[in-house]
Amino acid sequence: MKKFYDDNGLKFKCTNCKACCTLDGGAVILSSSDLSQLAKYVDLTEEQFIKVYCRWLENSDGKQYLCLKDKNKSQCVFWDCEHGCQVYEGRPVQCRTYPFWTKILKTRNSWEKEKSFCPGINCGETHSKSEIESELSKYEENKTKRIIRQSENYASFS
Repeated sequence: MKKFYDDNGLKFKCTNCKACCTLDGGAVILSSSDLSQLAKYVDLTEEQFIKVYCRWLENSDGKQYLCLKDKNKSQCVFWDCEHGCQVYEGRPVQCRTYPFWTKILKTRNSWEKEKSFCPGINCGETHSKSEIESELSKYEENKTKRIIRQSENYASFS
């Protein structure tokens, strides 16, 4: 099935507006590889990282997923108003692949609707169909490795 971006790709350039890092009610759900990468980046064990930087979030499917804590119910725990993302090089796949997510790429209308939230959409460099689908694939693959709470002590992967 032909996608709306097949012929011309899509323009996107992060403007560092911080909207995606300070979204009220937003959550960064972690996969096993995200947890490993972030813990290594901040020089903690995975267990230490979870205790300091994570919380459990019950999703609409009734499962509890490991996600990053937030400040004031809106800011990512790693967002610093003066310096930006404090783990930028080690950031989770969810952050790395934005805005090339399934729900945003569903239709031209969903892409345009996201522009009201993200000023970088339709600006900057053009990303080809193959670049977009590579990012989308990373995003979808990462979703299959999300950490789900199985007991009070630890978790398994979806």
